[in-house]
Amino acid sequence: MNLGKIIDPKSVKTMAVATFYYASGAIFGPLLLFGGLGYLSDKWFSSSPLGLIIGVFLAFVTTNFLLLKKLGKINRLIASYAPKPIDEVKIDQEKDDRQPAIDSSAADKARAAKQQ
Repeated sequence: MNLGKIIDPKSVKTMAVATFYYASGAIFGPLLLFGGLGYLSDKWFSSSPLGLIIGVFLAFVTTNFLLLKKLGKINRLIASYAPKPIDEVKIDQEKDDRQPAIDSSAADKARAAKQQ
């Protein structure tokens, strides 16, 4: 599927840049927030690597959640531009328009019965 024919290339570029900024924020935002809170908790409670490790783990989980959520939206957007399966619909309509097939042996028997 060539989205370039359907979507204006400027809007594709805009969507790509917006996705890059969102991904950057989704990665660095939780890392700075939870990593910073973990670092501060290590300084406050004197539990050197434990708070930072927990903070980075929480940042990892949050980042994955945010990126998968955004990826789902992008996939739905791309799927909305997919061509509809018109060929399948046409085949089904052609089957409905055709006359039912008549068994030739049954037709021969019917003609023979009329002649008698």
